[in-house]
Amino acid sequence: MRHLRAALAAAGLFLAATTAQAATHYDRLYAFGDSFSDTGAGFAGSNGPTAVAQLAHRLGLSLAHSREPEANCRSINFAVASARTGDNPGRRIGDYWLVVGMQNQVEDFATRVQRGDIAFDPETTLFFIEGGLNDAGTPAAVTTANLTRQIERLRSVGARHVSVALLPTRIPAFREEALRLNPAYRSLVPVLRRTLGIDVRLNRFGAYLDDIQADPSRYGLVDTESQCAGNPLAGEDTTPCAAPDTYFYYLADHPSAAVSRIVGDRLYAEIVGAAR
Repeated sequence: MRHLRAALAAAGLFLAATTAQAATHYDRLYAFGDSFSDTGAGFAGSNGPTAVAQLAHRLGLSLAHSREPEANCRSINFAVASARTGDNPGRRIGDYWLVVGMQNQVEDFATRVQRGDIAFDPETTLFFIEGGLNDAGTPAAVTTANLTRQIERLRSVGARHVSVALLPTRIPAFREEALRLNPAYRSLVPVLRRTLGIDVRLNRFGAYLDDIQADPSRYGLVDTESQCAGNPLAGEDTTPCAAPDTYFYYLADHPSAAVSRIVGDRLYAEIVGAAR
C-alpha cells in the first residue's frame, strides 16, 4: 500500500481534486531551506531546535533531518546551512556537508517519493520553504524562478499545501536580501496559488524575528547584538555564554533556541489558524 500510494502521488493522480484551501490539520511536514532551518542535515548552528523544528513539535510530529537513518518514515527537514535557492550538490567543510542548494533538497525529496521510499497524504502534509537569505548577488527574478521550480516539482509528486517564509529584515547580515526578496515573494505566491491550483501561502517567519528584535525585553532578551557562542566552522571558541536564553543570537547572525522557540510557536498559531 505504501508503494502504491507513493506511485499515485508521483503520477499526479492525487491532484485530481486539487484545492487551494488550507488543510484542516497536518500529520506530516517536509522542510527545505538554509541554516535558519537546518537541524543537522548540514550544520545545526543553534543551541536547540530551529523554528521549523519547533513548529513540527507543536504539530505533534517527529522531525528527522534528511540524512538520519529511517528518516523516510517520519517528517523530514532537508534544510542545509549555507544553502542558496538554486542548484548545488554541496561540499564537505570540515566535518559537515554544506551548501546543498534548495533545488537539490527538493529533488532529493521528489526522488524518494518516486522510488516509493516516502509516502504521504497530500491532504494533510505541509511543505515549508524558507530561503533566499544566502542569495546575495542573485537577481530577485532568479530567486523567485528557483522557488517556482521547487514548488512545481513538489506539486508534481503530490504536494498541495506549501508555506513560503518571508525573510527577516532586521538582521544586518541578511537585511539587503530580505528587503529585496520579500516584495518579490509577496507578488509570487498569489500567482502560484492561482496558476498551480494548490494551497500556496506566505508565512510571517521573518516578521516574527523582526518583532522579537524590535522589542527584546518583552521576550526576556537582554542582548540583541552579541553572539552567545563561537562558530566551529570559523574556528571560533564554541564555549557558550552563561545565559543563552537571554541572547537573540546564538552564533553570529543566527537566532538562539529561545528565539526560534518563540518563532516556531507563532508559526504554529498562524498555520493552524489558517487551517481552521
